[in-house]
Amino acid sequence: MKSIDINCDLGEGMATDKHIMSFISSCNIACGGHYGDEKSVRTALQLALSHGVKAGAHPSFEDKENFGRVFMDVSRSRFRESVTQQMHLFTQTAQQVGVELHHIKMHGALYHATAYREDFSDWLVEWMKDFYSETVLYVPPGSLLEKKCVKNKIPYMREAFADRYYDTQGKLVARSMPNALITDYKVAAQQIAVLVKEQKVTSIEGVSNRLEADTICLHGDNLGLTTSLEYLVKELKTKGIIIA
Repeated sequence: MKSIDINCDLGEGMATDKHIMSFISSCNIACGGHYGDEKSVRTALQLALSHGVKAGAHPSFEDKENFGRVFMDVSRSRFRESVTQQMHLFTQTAQQVGVELHHIKMHGALYHATAYREDFSDWLVEWMKDFYSETVLYVPPGSLLEKKCVKNKIPYMREAFADRYYDTQGKLVARSMPNALITDYKVAAQQIAVLVKEQKVTSIEGVSNRLEADTICLHGDNLGLTTSLEYLVKELKTKGIIIA
């Protein structure tokens, strides 16, 4: 049997969080940028604690209206202030609940900006070195951010996606495209199996690309998959893979 960390974005107002916690090994909790407040963070942390799930913070552009999925051309100082405030909410609440911060993962448009833009990736690495130099950062494989983490000795885990299709360049198909999401648990299980066993992903055009991943994400708002998680886990076991 091979094992893989499965993470999920939670604390985002979905009623399925408790159900999802039973099937994942780490979670990314919204902390006030695209969604969330002290109450929602506390609830998600308590669920993570009771299910033995590793808890991470999920900062975002401060844009609840667009759920953090629209790029915001903020300054370096505003970036640092915003992410620090969101992390303060998470860490203060986690301390009260008795949960240790396991990792940090940016959300939505901020995830992509910090992964592929020179300015935002520099700002994030600089901020990590200043405040969270020993905390794991979830990053896209082969991204500019991964290279800068290596250079600056920031601990990281490479993240792939079980419920998103990839293009021929090995990047995610944009959410705005009608064929961006995978909602069939058997298709998702096959994508996970190939990622874990072969370090590859097949693009929506049928092209196989190398993609090494240490953790694989399922989105909490992908109801087609989250309501089928029990079957997804069973399907993975038949393929020789367990979640850990």
